Amino acid sequence: MFFKRLQKYIKYATLSSKKVTFAFKFNSVLYKIQLPDNKSIRIRQMIASYVRGGEIPTVTDKDGHDVLVVHRALRTLAHAVNHPSSETCIVDVEDCGAAYRFLLPLLAVTPCRSLLTGTPRLLQRPVKPLVKALHEIDADIQLKENGWLINGKPLKSKVMSLDARLSSEMASALVLVAPLLELKTLRLIPPQIPSLPYLQMTLACTQDYPVEIPGVTIPDTPIGAIGDWSAALFWFAHARLHPENDYSLSPLSEKSIQGDSIIYQWFKELNMSISMDDLSLNIHAEPLSEKPKRVLDVQHCLDTVPVMAALAALLPADITFQNVRNLQYKESDRLHALAEQLSPYAEITLSDNSLRVNGNGTPKEASPHFDTHHDHRLTMAFLLFGPSAVLNDTECLRKSYPGLVESL
Repeated sequence: MFFKRLQKYIKYATLSSKKVTFAFKFNSVLYKIQLPDNKSIRIRQMIASYVRGGEIPTVTDKDGHDVLVVHRALRTLAHAVNHPSSETCIVDVEDCGAAYRFLLPLLAVTPCRSLLTGTPRLLQRPVKPLVKALHEIDADIQLKENGWLINGKPLKSKVMSLDARLSSEMASALVLVAPLLELKTLRLIPPQIPSLPYLQMTLACTQDYPVEIPGVTIPDTPIGAIGDWSAALFWFAHARLHPENDYSLSPLSEKSIQGDSIIYQWFKELNMSISMDDLSLNIHAEPLSEKPKRVLDVQHCLDTVPVMAALAALLPADITFQNVRNLQYKESDRLHALAEQLSPYAEITLSDNSLRVNGNGTPKEASPHFDTHHDHRLTMAFLLFGPSAVLNDTECLRKSYPGLVESL
């Protein structure tokens, strides 16, 4: 039996990606996973660098597509500033929500005429409260059929107010251009907003900026290693579903400003063994004695819901996600897409602001078909269903985790 198992592992090693290595531990395989950088941190650092001194950090083909989109947009803007023209500068950010919101105030304060555009879905995503706040300080921004026409000019305001209930990225957008606006105080209405760790991440990336936000502080937690905890979540879930294997994920810091690092605690409660070794996180799934039942408040970590919901269906487990309303405004309507496509594998209860997934598992011989809606988070979730699952699109993974399929 041992030699048959050894032969199986040797065959698998021949077919595996070079990025995935393993060592024998009797009948266990150790997978070493190199995670991508967190795109949210990379994008914030990139825009802050441009605002500080016009510098645009370099990128590589290992960066997620959203990072490349922001890099291209900044280069386009820099060219328009350095080579003035009567022609409108087209800034196409495709489906990158961060670029859409972060670049809007930057274009508003940059002396050039530009059109901020993207995919039809992107142009439906919430941004009007940010436009309203900029209009109140005399920004020239007009809604057109294919995007926002912006006549950029110097704008100054020491105090601004913003309704950021639909996205913390709108608050981050104003923080990132604070030096250009001479902004000192940003008031949020109401003070409590979703995805607060992302705004704190912005403040951590711009600690040299003068802006203050009443009620919002920078946590003591450092930025740390910028390996992506959102990407790590996939492997945590994969490990939970495959207790026969061990996983080493790097680079990660146990304490991280990334909101999705909450999964460290969640998976400990799901009987995962977790240890740190330098900047590597080692994980192994211990047996579950009973069907897990959890209630998770995801107001500040919405990106975790797709993978966690799929995991609940597959374990099976009974997980209720609270404060999920804003999932409707992501790259797709993730809330209803999950409810619809996980229904064959779980009892789904969907209300205005909660989603319950009471999973019953899926038979190994099943070949489920999934519509990813070209959404990278849904794609990650449905990949958990294994090699027999049929997904209509995995290219969208390039947005945040271009190497995932290769690693699998």
